[in-house]
Amino acid sequence: MTKANHTQEANGQAQPVAQRADVAQRADVAQRADVAQIERIALASIADGVVVSGADGQVVLLNQAAARMLRADPKTAPGCPAHTLFESCSARYHLTMMDAMDQLYADPYTHEQSEKSIELIIETGARVIQAHLSPLLTEVGQFLGVVTLLRDITREVEAEQAKNDFVLNVSQELRAPLTAIKGYGEMLLQQTAGQLDEQQEKFLRIIHNGADRLVALINDLLDISRIDSGQLELDIQSVQINALIRDVADLIRPQCDRKGLHLTIEVEPKVESVLGDKNRLTQVIANLAGNACRYTPEGGQITLSLSRPKPDEVQIDITDTGTGIAPEDQTHIFQRFRQVDVPTAAEIHTTDLGLPIAKMLVEMHGGRMWMESEVGQGSIFSFTLPLHTGAPGTVPGTKAEHPQAKHTVLVIEDDTDVAQLIALQLRQEGFSVLTTERGKEALQLAHAQHIDLITLDMMLPDITGMEVLRRLKTDRETADIPVIIVSVLQPDGSGIGWGAVEHITKPFALEKLMKSIRHALKAA
Repeated sequence: MTKANHTQEANGQAQPVAQRADVAQRADVAQRADVAQIERIALASIADGVVVSGADGQVVLLNQAAARMLRADPKTAPGCPAHTLFESCSARYHLTMMDAMDQLYADPYTHEQSEKSIELIIETGARVIQAHLSPLLTEVGQFLGVVTLLRDITREVEAEQAKNDFVLNVSQELRAPLTAIKGYGEMLLQQTAGQLDEQQEKFLRIIHNGADRLVALINDLLDISRIDSGQLELDIQSVQINALIRDVADLIRPQCDRKGLHLTIEVEPKVESVLGDKNRLTQVIANLAGNACRYTPEGGQITLSLSRPKPDEVQIDITDTGTGIAPEDQTHIFQRFRQVDVPTAAEIHTTDLGLPIAKMLVEMHGGRMWMESEVGQGSIFSFTLPLHTGAPGTVPGTKAEHPQAKHTVLVIEDDTDVAQLIALQLRQEGFSVLTTERGKEALQLAHAQHIDLITLDMMLPDITGMEVLRRLKTDRETADIPVIIVSVLQPDGSGIGWGAVEHITKPFALEKLMKSIRHALKAA
């Protein structure tokens, strides 16, 4: 074969190889173009916003959803500082986003190692947006920038608010008739309307217990609603936690005695007071202790203990020898409406909201709550509270006293049944009583009659209870009359700010109201 033939054969073999390489290269380019196009279409079509900023803090990528949420131009935004995208937010939320970005750019590796993004809620106009900020790191740890995912949760927030408003309104509407049911039931059980036979008393106690369960359910629903919406405010003061534990023990002791349970208190000496809301802390401990009593079989033991495991905190433990909680149930013991599977659970009527509320209240105080349990051995529910290093507080005591002289009480109440109930109880204790359902008439009576104390409903048919209170306290002739607010509305501090001595929420125990009236008259 000649040299020319060799060359021709070599060229013939090389040509197909080059062609194949060229075809493969063009296919690879086309594939990359398709992938890029798919990525662009995907980013444009998703409902969540995506913002990618580079290591220099400049916007690299902004999808259409993010542009709509932030009112930004997707064409001009790339190349701009990332924080300028959030200038449509209010000053507070803008600063919050800047701080979050500064954290990630200053130390991206801490968040990457913890596998947790920074989560924020921001508002732009009427929109409420949930933002997740995470660092972009390569496999070898090179920091490329920050990705911010935005989700419009405006509808969820509005739905949650509508739910909270519904729960609040319905609960308030239920309080007035429940007040009458409980009050008149108590008076019948006290045999104020005549002697009861055994069956009548049994039926009345069933009615009374049912009303108590409804009140507990309403209170739990209101607490959950207010906590979720951020409307629950704590009355923080110095609280003698050891005395509070003893008070709760006295509260549940009759229940323990009926079941033959042995109740003990173990308080570490010289434990200082804590800063907290006394009523809410009582609610937490009473809930835990009440659960221990309900789920502990007859002859068991319950222990309430107080210790100081750290210099800056105290720990409260409620220990029982009850049925215990299975490991699979312990994971959701603090979830709402999740009742654990224990043998006595079917016999116990609860809302399953007590433990979640207790945990949230403890966390609002800056503490933490946890539990340990073993089936057949019992459970330990524990929580901590920050220690108050100031002077220990005192727990005021009140002694029930009947009026020495005949005082006149003006009952301003929109609900006729509740007004008659309060008046009947007051007259039985020796008071003179005037009643009215209208605010303007009440103001006239306060000037025309000698009034020693006023109970005031906030919801009146002509003018508001708050307006009545304001006029009473700004009038020199009536400013010194003690006023106790008795209303379905939850206390927000405004009534006390205008000079009311106390706010009692319906439904209430009659003795609580009478005790408040005696105390207010004594102070006056």
